[in-house]
Amino acid sequence: MTIEEISCASGVPKGTLNKLFAGQTKDPQLSTVSAVVHCMGYTLDDLSDDTANGKPQLTPTQAKLLDSFDQLNEEGQIKAVEYVEDLVLTGRYKKHPASGLGAKEA
Repeated sequence: MTIEEISCASGVPKGTLNKLFAGQTKDPQLSTVSAVVHCMGYTLDDLSDDTANGKPQLTPTQAKLLDSFDQLNEEGQIKAVEYVEDLVLTGRYKKHPASGLGAKEA
């Protein structure tokens, strides 16, 4: 999107956007950031930094799963994804937020 398109979609003046994108505005108003982010199809939560040193914060179980997945060849990775999708589709192992119960860990 161009600055003009963002300005039209967000309602934020072009001058404000120019300063913001040039790094001249060090502490923009939350309403300005929110308007820009929303007009681009994102939320403020999408801006949160859930990474450390450029890597996602994973639980030990997630890290173990990814490590095992990375050891598989392409065919094995496809099968693994299909298997996980099947587990989710059955509903038996799916998390149930309303009851506070999570999936069983292996």
